[in-house]
Amino acid sequence: MADMASETSRDGLARLLEALPERLGPGRATLGRLLAILGEHATALVLLVFSIPAIIPTPGIPAGMVFGTALALLAAQLVIGADRFILPQRLARVEVPQALLKAMAVRLGPKLAWLETWLRPRLTGLAGRAALRPLGLVVFVMAVLIALPIPFGNVLPGLSIFFVALGLAQRDGAAVVGGLVFALASLAFTAFILLGGWWLISDWLGLGGTGAG
Repeated sequence: MADMASETSRDGLARLLEALPERLGPGRATLGRLLAILGEHATALVLLVFSIPAIIPTPGIPAGMVFGTALALLAAQLVIGADRFILPQRLARVEVPQALLKAMAVRLGPKLAWLETWLRPRLTGLAGRAALRPLGLVVFVMAVLIALPIPFGNVLPGLSIFFVALGLAQRDGAAVVGGLVFALASLAFTAFILLGGWWLISDWLGLGGTGAG
């Protein structure tokens, strides 16, 4: 993988995000093209950009399934220590709406720039190269949650990956800890939804009732 902090420390994640629509150009944008451009930069930028559609409304494509699946595959490559990110051809050909790219740049660019003012190297053991594989496992679990068709289930795991990516980019272990907190909240929320759904179905079917006296 590319060095996590080299490009982002020089240009900043916000500036790279704001330049993304221009770098992709007016042609057809696909996940493969997006990954090819981001692959020139840090691992953190790839994770951050692919997590954003889970956080903001994304009309036109099933964002949870598409980006969650892509993130799961990318995270698996982090865990096994792959040299570079790749996506299967079928997934790489999925088109990314230009409106989404512009929304990411215009709406999130300034907010990301503000967040970056709070980031600094600290607790670097949690945000260094040695942490990539365990954090890749966290990202993988969060990506699976994003891909699942759980109502309102994308935002918390998306934020988890987003903050982990911020921490990796700036070697800020505190941001990584924030991402891990969101990961725990995601698991708790998912468990609540699944158990609540099972309880409602069981009650409707009478599976949880007591037998006749």
